[in-house]
Amino acid sequence: MGLIYAGILAALAVLLFLSRKQEIRAEPDTPAFSRYFLKPALWLYRLWENAETKQGEKRRQGNGTRGKGADGSRAGRNRSCRRREAGLQLREELKLLYPSDAEERLFRYRVEKLSALLLVCFAAATLGGLILLSGSMEQRLTPDGRLRRNSYGEGDAQVRLKGRAEGEGGWEQEVELTVSEQKYTGQELEAMLPQVRGILEQEVRGENGTLDEVRTSLFLPSRVGTFPFEISWKSGNYGLVRPDGTVNNGEVGEKGELVELTAILSYGSESWEESFFVRVCPPILTREESRERLLLEEIRKEDEAAAYEEAFQLPGTADGKNITWTQERSDSSSVIFLLVMAMGAIQYHFLDDDLRKRLEKRERQLLLSYPEFISKLTLLMGAGLPVRAAFMRMASDYRKKKGKNRSYVYEELLLSCREMESGVTEVEAYEHFGQRCRLPQYRKCAALLVQNLKKGSAGLLAALQEEAEHSFEERKRNAREEGERAGTKLLFPMMMMLAVVMVLILVPACFSFGGM
Repeated sequence: MGLIYAGILAALAVLLFLSRKQEIRAEPDTPAFSRYFLKPALWLYRLWENAETKQGEKRRQGNGTRGKGADGSRAGRNRSCRRREAGLQLREELKLLYPSDAEERLFRYRVEKLSALLLVCFAAATLGGLILLSGSMEQRLTPDGRLRRNSYGEGDAQVRLKGRAEGEGGWEQEVELTVSEQKYTGQELEAMLPQVRGILEQEVRGENGTLDEVRTSLFLPSRVGTFPFEISWKSGNYGLVRPDGTVNNGEVGEKGELVELTAILSYGSESWEESFFVRVCPPILTREESRERLLLEEIRKEDEAAAYEEAFQLPGTADGKNITWTQERSDSSSVIFLLVMAMGAIQYHFLDDDLRKRLEKRERQLLLSYPEFISKLTLLMGAGLPVRAAFMRMASDYRKKKGKNRSYVYEELLLSCREMESGVTEVEAYEHFGQRCRLPQYRKCAALLVQNLKKGSAGLLAALQEEAEHSFEERKRNAREEGERAGTKLLFPMMMMLAVVMVLILVPACFSFGGM
């Protein structure tokens, strides 16, 4: 996995270098970290556009030919058509949201989307690499086969090792062991003795269910508190149970044998003794467990022989076979990498859903803005202004007080005014206005305005007044629906508050009855 992480980061570094001369301005709402990948995203997007252009030219040149690859070409054309349709739909949706600069918005939307994907790749590779690096820093097995200990006071270390027997009939076996920390000398221990004040009670059974049936090693602690003092143990039968808790029960009969263990807990010049009677029973071991016991026994011998050294040599042979050692460690970096990449893919997918929500918000705002728009248009036309002058007046008022409050209906109105100023006829401008707004109310208003131009203005003002009255009734109905929707959203929080109130009432009542 390390090569994959390094490859991703190297590729991103190359992209940053190649795109250093690209020029693109970050928007205020662009996320801070995504801004660093805007230039590489722009470079990739332009590269993709050039490739699409060349592929389109090749496709046009080969339209008149048929042959062996006709099916593959047809599949490629189908994929290209689907991509083109998706791009056209996205362009139309952005044109509805940003009428005046839809192409620029489409360009920025795709570049920022690609920038977010590059950011996700960078975050996934960086997190995965850091986790992998932190795991490699915990390497305890040296190249010459020595197992490093923790330094003084750092505690024991858990290590997973894999022993590999070489030669004919070779095998591999994983073992887990506890490597004790580096021991203090006698002079250092004597200097620490006045500081010891506590005794830690220890369990003896270890992984055994009861002391009356001992089949695996006992847990005989060798520490007192946080200091490096060991509890000394005496065994009634060192051949069966050693002071370190190792149980040699390979030759024990089915009924087992009783062994007396004595723990000597020392503090200064005082000591305490406690005896434990254990019944050592024969082991129930699989082939893998017998190999593991063999390797652990050999490691224990080397450990005891080098207890005061910084590291000890792992055994090179076991059961007459040469052993090579490698340290096993968990690598969770791939999981983090995949999770971050999955989150990035989900985010990449839901960017389009966010665009749909913005379109729904636009339509909702257009619906709520219609009564104001139609009443203002009716008022201006009632004052004697023609339709075009009324549109220009409303667009001019909106331009003056626009600020940060964006109104989609007046943005469409501004676009219609620009169309008329650029030479588009009023009929086409009003029809385009209704088509862009898409709601039936605006289509009806545009139809009334077009009818006014084609057949005369008789009855137009009365029709607009009637439409204004009807729109205000619709506004009241929409307000009631919004209130009902808000009440539905508040239902769940109210139920939670009711549950909290019931708990606050019932719990003291139950305690009071219990006290009686």
